[in-house]
Amino acid sequence: MVSGTVLKGRYQLRRFPLPHRGLAEVWPADDTLLERSVIVKLIGAGKTDLDLIRRFRRETLLTARLDHPGVPAVYDLGEHEGRPYVVLERIAGLNLADLIAEQGPLPIGWVAAIGAQISSVLMAAQRINLVHRDIKPSNVMLAPSSAVKVLDFGLAVVYDDDRYSRITRTEHSLGTKGYMAPEQTFGERVDHRTDLYGLGGTLFDLLTGQPPFVGATTTIDRQQIEDPPPRPAHLRPDVPATLDDLVQALLATRPEDRPASAAEVYTALAPLSRDLPPIPGLLDDTAEAVQAYAAIVGRVPQQTRPTPAPAAERVRPDREQGEKHAERLHAAGEFRAAARQWRQVADQRALQYGDDDLKVFDLRRQAARAHLSLGERDRALRQLNVLLRDRIRVDGPEHATVQSLRQEIARLSAEPPSQRHPHRRGPDSDH
Repeated sequence: MVSGTVLKGRYQLRRFPLPHRGLAEVWPADDTLLERSVIVKLIGAGKTDLDLIRRFRRETLLTARLDHPGVPAVYDLGEHEGRPYVVLERIAGLNLADLIAEQGPLPIGWVAAIGAQISSVLMAAQRINLVHRDIKPSNVMLAPSSAVKVLDFGLAVVYDDDRYSRITRTEHSLGTKGYMAPEQTFGERVDHRTDLYGLGGTLFDLLTGQPPFVGATTTIDRQQIEDPPPRPAHLRPDVPATLDDLVQALLATRPEDRPASAAEVYTALAPLSRDLPPIPGLLDDTAEAVQAYAAIVGRVPQQTRPTPAPAAERVRPDREQGEKHAERLHAAGEFRAAARQWRQVADQRALQYGDDDLKVFDLRRQAARAHLSLGERDRALRQLNVLLRDRIRVDGPEHATVQSLRQEIARLSAEPPSQRHPHRRGPDSDH
């Protein structure tokens, strides 16, 4: 294929193809009929294997089937001189791998904002049982408008649907090492939690500037199976505990130890998506129009709530349910999940009442205490000391709440080692 080639009498290829590691060529092109820029992706020259052609068509159908603003639109599908091609929406911006290479670790708010948008795409995928299976920084783009697009559905499957359930008969562990979930590595059944693992690896990369696992293939496999999931806070101390816990949970070896859904991940990330600083050389004033549009969409009530109550009345039942869920998790011995749930409820309440609200303080205190049951005394003390500084600032050093917290911290600090891990069951157990 050469520059200037015209497909279907309307799609004119531009000067050079774009860099692409797959088996297809990716060209910027002009749709001369509709006078707009597009992307043409076509099977590479000499790639006439029937299985590859089926995979290419399958990727196109799955991309088109996932109707979401965070997925490139599919405009057309055709064939030119025996080579299948697809015409896609052209996305400006940078993929996250290049963004990290240019900017280094991103601000916390941006990591949460990007992760929340990816989560929303995965929510749509989960509704149709679609698993992307290759969520990683290079397969996600951040546009100048601040919108995120998830790319490359070449490895996607729709489980329980034979039309889309396999790529090749010899498939075992197609994907990208370090971001590929253990069940995918070993050719086991995948579901939506497999993509959550890839999201966890992507968030880790955005927070630290490096992948969650490094080394040779066998080394990475061993780390994923034998070692506790990595924590970004070990490399970047300013990572909030809520986000640190979330990333570690997403990278859990067993699918059942990860969050139950992409919606749960979105709920955790959305409150952290605030105070976004400019990203030099990337964002432009097109963000204003997109944000204005998205702000109204965000106000539309869900179909499950045809007559919603005012926002202030809706928040309380949801929050109370979240508190009860945390209490049930703790009673069942799911201490880490309980801590994470208490922090999520605290963050949600803080959006309405502020970080200095006494109930927000109580919820975060409960979360800190849950780490004692995991034997993580030092982490609990760090969190309690942060709460102590905040309460002194708000209430003064002589307030009863401050005095109670001082006594708790002093008691924990004085406990002998034999009393510090009463419920610990393993080096990084959630139980």
